[in-house]
Amino acid sequence: MTDLPSSSVSTHRRGFLARLLGGAAALSTLGAAPASLLAAGTRDDDWMSQLTGTHRTVFDVSSLYEGKVLRQAKNFLDAWRDAYKTPESDVNLVIGVHGDAIPLVMTDALWARFKLGEQYKVTDASTKSAAAQNVFAGEHAVAGGLIPLVQSVESLQKRGVRFLVCRNTIGSASVKFAAAGFGNADEIRQALLGGIMPGVIPVPAMVVALTQLQERGLRYTKIA
Repeated sequence: MTDLPSSSVSTHRRGFLARLLGGAAALSTLGAAPASLLAAGTRDDDWMSQLTGTHRTVFDVSSLYEGKVLRQAKNFLDAWRDAYKTPESDVNLVIGVHGDAIPLVMTDALWARFKLGEQYKVTDASTKSAAAQNVFAGEHAVAGGLIPLVQSVESLQKRGVRFLVCRNTIGSASVKFAAAGFGNADEIRQALLGGIMPGVIPVPAMVVALTQLQERGLRYTKIA
C-alpha cells in the first residue's frame, strides 16, 4: 500500500477532527449532551437480578376480578410454605399489573381524585356504593369487604411479592380520564405516576417486562 504524504495525513486528520467537533456541536444543539446520552443507556430492570429463588413465577393480570390475583398470590405462597415446606426466600413471585387492573396499585388519593371506583366499577361492600379508596390495600381491604387484610397488596409485599405497573397503561388511562373531564392528559399522567403505591415498580411496557422475566427463567401464569 502506498504511503500518503505527511501533508495529506495532516489534512485528513484536520478534516476528521472537524467532522468530530461538528457532530458534537450538532448533538449539543439537539440537547443530547454526554451526560444525557449516558443516562439514556441506563437500565431500569436491575431489580430482576434479585430474583434468585428456586421457584420463580410471574402473574399477568389485566383485570381486577374483585382482587382475584391477590387471593391467588397468597395461595401460591402458602402452598409452597405449608405443603412443600419451602422457605419464602426460595420463592419469587412477580405480579405484572396492566390494563384495567391498575387501580390495584394506586393510592387512596388517586382513587378519590379520579373516582377509580366508578371508573372501574369497584363496589365498597360496607357502603354499597362505588369505592372511594383502594379496597385492595391496607385496612381498606377489610373495610371494603373484597379481600382479607392478609391478601392486601402491602401484606403480599412484606412476603416478598414484587408488583409491576405498566407505563403504557398509565398513559392510556390518562387519556381516558382526561376525556371524562378530570383535566389535562399530561398532568393526569404525572399524577398517576406519582401516586403509585410504595414499592411498586413502573415498567415501560408490560409485554416487554413479561418477556424479560420469562427469559430469566420465571414461569408465566395468566390470571383470568
